[in-house]
Amino acid sequence: MEIYKITSPKDWSYFANGSANILFKYTGTNDYLTHKLLRLRLLKQDEEYISTCELYDFIELKCKHLFPKQIIDIQLIVLTSEFVRGLDSAGFQLQLNERYGLLIPNILDGNYTKIGLSKHCQLYLGTDDGGGGDNTRIYSGSKPTKGTQQQEQSQSQQSQSNNRTQQNQSNPELSTTSNNHSSSSTNDLFNTDLELSQSHINNNIIPDGHSMNEDIANLSLNSSGTINSIIFEIKPKWLYDNKSANYCRTCSLNQLRNVPRHFCPLDLLYPQTIAQGLDDIFSKIPPEIIDLIEVQNKFPLKKLFHQFLSNPDHNVFAKLKQYQKINNKNDLIENLTSSSDVSQNLSLVMTLRDVGLFIKFEKYDRNNNIHNSHNNINNLITLPPTPLPESSQMNGSGSFDSMSATKSLHNHDQDQDQPQQGQDQDQDQNDQGNNKYLVTCNIYDLDLKSRMKYKYWLQVEHELQGIYNSNNPNWRHCCKYGNLEK
Repeated sequence: MEIYKITSPKDWSYFANGSANILFKYTGTNDYLTHKLLRLRLLKQDEEYISTCELYDFIELKCKHLFPKQIIDIQLIVLTSEFVRGLDSAGFQLQLNERYGLLIPNILDGNYTKIGLSKHCQLYLGTDDGGGGDNTRIYSGSKPTKGTQQQEQSQSQQSQSNNRTQQNQSNPELSTTSNNHSSSSTNDLFNTDLELSQSHINNNIIPDGHSMNEDIANLSLNSSGTINSIIFEIKPKWLYDNKSANYCRTCSLNQLRNVPRHFCPLDLLYPQTIAQGLDDIFSKIPPEIIDLIEVQNKFPLKKLFHQFLSNPDHNVFAKLKQYQKINNKNDLIENLTSSSDVSQNLSLVMTLRDVGLFIKFEKYDRNNNIHNSHNNINNLITLPPTPLPESSQMNGSGSFDSMSATKSLHNHDQDQDQPQQGQDQDQDQNDQGNNKYLVTCNIYDLDLKSRMKYKYWLQVEHELQGIYNSNNPNWRHCCKYGNLEK
């Protein structure tokens, strides 16, 4: 698509940026471009630069067949230098000789409230009030005055700037994967580490699952609309069968970087550990928000998440683990001696070790054509009309038997002799009782890793050697694959 023929630079506003890419949000009137983001490359050194065309080919040829229904849609668009120069890039330098960009959907387009749980896990609550458009709210735990908001934003920007300077000096990878953690949704194909545009700076955030006062629970989450959509944004990082180490690679790196423990991604891989993994994830959600979701809005989020992970066909973490596996010893990081040792397979594996996920839970709407589409037949889940547990049982330390409490909508073991009329009545009751849900997953941030990163990979692996088998009293050991059957 030659985008400059159907739109002009003034129709695009700066939305966010990472170290390698910048995003622009469409603000014009073209229906096709509405709810879209334009992703362009920032100026980079030649030896580290990977063109948009090369990245597009990598995603289409190397990645999409692995996850045909889950990789976020991308469209290659043709640019002109005149069009690029006309964009308001908020002072960031664009790669002016780049002839291509990517058009991607804004997954978080709508009326969402963001709750920051940890560095690699965010929660978004979607309500049906407020009309649509990009209206993501970011709360801070109390409703500040305008002056307080501006002061906090100024302090936050200064703190983030100082942190980025320190991090980038010690770790070049962090300039790509760890900048501006507290920002909103998107990253280099949506990056959790992107900065939000200036128009969002007066919003608030609930950071790191800290407790909040009841004013937060009343802020637009239950006043004029109900929660009908919930999104988890997760970066699972390295997924593999941990044979003997006390700590997996991700937990070891988090300890090295002094990142507080939230959850171990390996717990999301196995039936025996899924409940523990979800307990850890939900432990960072403030109790007031759990009550708002599970009790006031009757949205059984934890059960749905458990059901999603318990289905081998849906568990995207297990599928990522499958394709992250190294089958050739020459692709092991410790065996690399130069950039020429980095094979195409290793580049793919390292890319998959840094992707992000949007896992979206929605209340089923039988009048929604997307919910009823053929592509979503296997993404529907129904729950039996049983009473929800008390709110005190639904916090992060709670547990439940999800497999007995949930079942797939398309369970073909139903009694075939049951009258069709009775089935239709049950179906209507389920629809009207909000017992059906749509659960979908999108994979993003499939940025091809440069071979020049091999030195950094080696350096990090060397630094982690003293952590893998350490004993941190404040960090539970990760699951060992060989012990799961015991």
